[in-house]
Amino acid sequence: MALVKGVVDLTRPLGPGARVYPGDPAIIVETYATHDRDGYYARRVCMPEHAGTHVDAPIHFHPGGSDVSGIPAWRLIAPAMVIGPLRGAVASGELRRALGACGFSAPRGWVLLVKGEPLLGSDAARLLASIGISGLGVETMSPDEHPYPVHKELLQRGILIIENLDLAVLEPCTRLTLFIGALRLVGGSGAPARIIGLLDDAWLGLSILERYGEERNTCSEK
Repeated sequence: MALVKGVVDLTRPLGPGARVYPGDPAIIVETYATHDRDGYYARRVCMPEHAGTHVDAPIHFHPGGSDVSGIPAWRLIAPAMVIGPLRGAVASGELRRALGACGFSAPRGWVLLVKGEPLLGSDAARLLASIGISGLGVETMSPDEHPYPVHKELLQRGILIIENLDLAVLEPCTRLTLFIGALRLVGGSGAPARIIGLLDDAWLGLSILERYGEERNTCSEK
């Protein structure tokens, strides 16, 4: 199916041994039902809210901020762009150049996906906040380190942070539509999420409906 070729899974596998933030509890998986004994298979999974590929909610750093269950559904579907790769300490000047290289000029409501292993400082955090993005996604477990300027600056403005993405298949300047399937955990400071990208057909000059129609017609002729 043509449309399937434009879908990318940006989620890292989640299970025992998957990455968690340093110092957080490890993921524990216990099987409590088996096919042979119970006629079905089921497990219990115990893990931190910030395990594997996950979303940070404002309450993670700001008392009184929205928890992950309070994120409106419309915030979980957004246009996105990939920049980078960026590595090491990244100040606002380097970040601005990476944005400019892809023509990312203040597209409000977009999610910015950063390849590499950047550590963004306070001035870079303020630049991101000023752009008006809806979210920031990184491949690492955190876009910053203590005292966490990016977390504080973005989350206080309701800008989501997505961490531990797998962006290997996406080239810099790729545009796509992002589907952020965060678990709706009541009171959650964050939640594991299945992150799906749909390559943006608007940039390919062909709408989703047109592609679906072509595929449907092809199948009906067989």
